This record gives sequence, C-alpha cells and structure tokens, in this order.
Amino acid sequence: MQTPDGSRPAPTPAHPTPDKRHLRTALAGLTGLLLGAAITAATASTLWPHTPTTPLRPLEAAPETDPVRSGNLQFDTTGLRCGITTIVGTHGEHWAKGRLCRIRLTITSQDSVFGQIDNEIHRLALDDGTELTLDREATQIKRQPLRTEVAAHGTITYDLWYDLPRNRHPTALRVRANDTEPPATIPLPRRDWTEGSA
Repeated sequence: MQTPDGSRPAPTPAHPTPDKRHLRTALAGLTGLLLGAAITAATASTLWPHTPTTPLRPLEAAPETDPVRSGNLQFDTTGLRCGITTIVGTHGEHWAKGRLCRIRLTITSQDSVFGQIDNEIHRLALDDGTELTLDREATQIKRQPLRTEVAAHGTITYDLWYDLPRNRHPTALRVRANDTEPPATIPLPRRDWTEGSA
C-alpha cells in the first residue's frame, strides 16, 4: 500500500522494541513490589494492630494508651520499661536505689509559639498511692532533658527516668504543660519486668 505521496509507510514491528520491552518489564516489577508491600502492611496490621510507630527497644513494652492534653501540649507514652537495676552511661555505671523505670514520652505542641517544658513537674504514680519525681541522676547519665522546649506545632520525644522502691509498680504518669495547668493522667500497664541493665 502506498501513501498519497507515493511512498510506502514504515512497517509496523511485530514485537515491541527493546526500549519498550525494558519499560514494560520495569513497570511489571514495580507493580509487583507495590503489591507485595501492600499485602505485607495489611498482614502486619491484622496480626499486630498496636504496632508502635517508633521501634521498641529491648525489653520495652508499648503502653498502648491514648494521648492526653494539658494546656497546649499533647502527651503520649510510646515505650515503657521497668525493672532496670543499673544503667550504663559514657562515664560508667549507675545502680538504682530500687528499680528504675524508663518512660518514652512524645510531646506535641498545639500552639503557635515555643512551648517550655519542665520535666520535673511530671509525677509517676505508684500502686501504694505515692508519687515520684524525676530521678535527676539517671536522667543526666542518660543525657535526657530536665527542661526543654518544643517548637510551635512541633513534636519532641525523649525518656523520663524514675527510681522506684523495689516492690512497687507504676500505675500512671501525671503530666503537666506547666505549673499553672492541671495534670493529665496517662494510665500505665502492670507487668512483671525482667531485671537487667539499660
């Protein structure tokens, strides 16, 4: 067959050109990867519905509690470990008077200005009704803040350290945005903790 100008049209290739074959192969591979990732995510969410967004450290548990609010700050516990007998810092070891508890705390600002945070006003409630203040020595050895700030609409995560009497168990963490705001209570799970160092 000829075109109106008398020339013959170029023959249509029976098979895709090498470039098109490579493109199709790559697209098929990408589709397979995306499908595999979706299946894996769906399976994980079914088997482990409370998987935390931050990976847990050895012997640490996810408290699985809802965030609470005090003032313009939102508080969430994302990791808990108790039964710690000794901690290791850059300058040596520190032994607990009883047993240390480490609570990973995530704070989110709901304000348009910096939020000042004094971690020494938070309290750890125990099963005998007493409340503990932050253990300053463990906090400093592990280089966690006694006082810090969070950016406007920002988020910050760090550990709170408490030294409990040997046979006591934590029941709740009471957090406050500042000393003029009422505390908000985060319940903590009761567990039998494996003792060890951190």
